[in-house]
Amino acid sequence: MHRNRKRRCLLKFAAGAALLTGSLARESQAGALAMSPDQTMRKLGFDAYTFDDDSYRHLVYVKGTGPSVIVMHELPGFDEHTVHFLDRLTAAGFRVHAPHLFGAPMWSDSTLNYARLCISKEFAYLKSNRSAPVCDWLRGLARSVSADNADGRVGVIGMCLTGAFVIPMVIEPGVRAAVISQPAIPTSPAYILTGSGEGEWMRDMNVSDADLEAATRRCAADNVPLIVQRFKNDRVSPHARVVRIAEAFGNNATLYEYDNPGPKPHPHALLTYEYDAAEDVATNPTRVALERVTVFLRENLLARTA
Repeated sequence: MHRNRKRRCLLKFAAGAALLTGSLARESQAGALAMSPDQTMRKLGFDAYTFDDDSYRHLVYVKGTGPSVIVMHELPGFDEHTVHFLDRLTAAGFRVHAPHLFGAPMWSDSTLNYARLCISKEFAYLKSNRSAPVCDWLRGLARSVSADNADGRVGVIGMCLTGAFVIPMVIEPGVRAAVISQPAIPTSPAYILTGSGEGEWMRDMNVSDADLEAATRRCAADNVPLIVQRFKNDRVSPHARVVRIAEAFGNNATLYEYDNPGPKPHPHALLTYEYDAAEDVATNPTRVALERVTVFLRENLLARTA
């Protein structure tokens, strides 16, 4: 009975994704983001600007004072858990630049957004071992943020679907600290549901080998540090993937794998959803992870020497 239930869940997931993909493929512009700032974000104290690289444009929400950190939201969407994380960073003394990459603001739907991105040229159809055009847009944003701050140091944080997008971004000279949190693409619905189906896909990423090589050379040459992190029992972001990333960057990368923060057997969103759901004690793994990230960013973005 248990096996049948898992099979039904998997078939339901696959059928739903197929229906959504077919529906979304018939939409011409329905997925385009409105370029007017969300009023809820305004009320929460965020300013906004549009960044356009002549190929794509997205709103970027800004808040806080201090060293600049670009934060890329996760697959479910730019939701309240994203905003809570941004607020924690601003409270820690950073100015966040948070591009709104997909979905409606303050709303999340993993299945719908995944289906939409699977047919998105901007996101390279979520193919493995390819750097999507959005990575070029993000690199341009990093250059712009650095230039607007007298070529100042910029930090970058990617999570879940955007976790590996950090890799092309660290090629940019202004990026001086990077956090790759639970990189999730490619993923396997069967593995998420059942824990079976291990394979080489677990080492793959949604960036190209050429960008990975260029990023590791740049970080080695300029001594740019990275944090790579996930939960130990995360089935969305496999252990093999973060090990590959950490090994590629060598001494420039520090890998952290955390215990579960609560009763959920396979937690994923280390800095956002799981943080909000966890017990608010300093020893909880989500709190330890956030403290490490903020200390890391502060140490590397406030440095006086280049």
